[in-house]
Amino acid sequence: MLSNKKTLIILSESEPCDLDGSFDTVLVSDGGYKTAKKMGLNIDVLLGDFDSITSEELNEAKNKGIKTISFPSDKDKTDGEIAVDYAISLGSNEIVILGSFKEELDHALGNLFLLFRIDKVGITSKLLTQLYEIEIINSKKEYIGKQGHELSLIPISEVVEDLNIQGGRYNLKDVKVEMGQTLTLRNIIIDKKAIVYFNKGKVLSILRR
Repeated sequence: MLSNKKTLIILSESEPCDLDGSFDTVLVSDGGYKTAKKMGLNIDVLLGDFDSITSEELNEAKNKGIKTISFPSDKDKTDGEIAVDYAISLGSNEIVILGSFKEELDHALGNLFLLFRIDKVGITSKLLTQLYEIEIINSKKEYIGKQGHELSLIPISEVVEDLNIQGGRYNLKDVKVEMGQTLTLRNIIIDKKAIVYFNKGKVLSILRR
């Protein structure tokens, strides 16, 4: 039986990249099978409409004992959303999505907004690409050992109140930032530990890896 702790989802257009820590469950969405193989990951579940892998690869996965779940190509969800729904159904308490921004814009944004779907049900999540680490902050986030990394914070609620940034080149104290403002883009972490916290609202954290 699959563990319900930390789940990794690998999307079709993803590329191999470094991962922090281990995962209890690895879900692969369609063409993400190729990425998972390159990374040497042990796959638990392969799902999707399988239009991005060959029949040989699909048979290979089945022969390895990987659970495969097929969906029709005419459906009202992307393979990525199906994978997220599956991870939620497992009772995951943390979901990490490995994706890419090399896709067409609609799919790239659709995958980014999977974080909002996961956040809505109260599960911690993160989207990783080769260049970025993206997550939703609801009140506080610490960045450890990220000196020199570029950090952008984007308000995703109407207003973020009493926003504080410590440990960056541009620190803030109790500042109000509204959706659409760009005050908090392109900061640089300069301390061993940087902290972002606020009293009200939601922020999208984009850390350049």
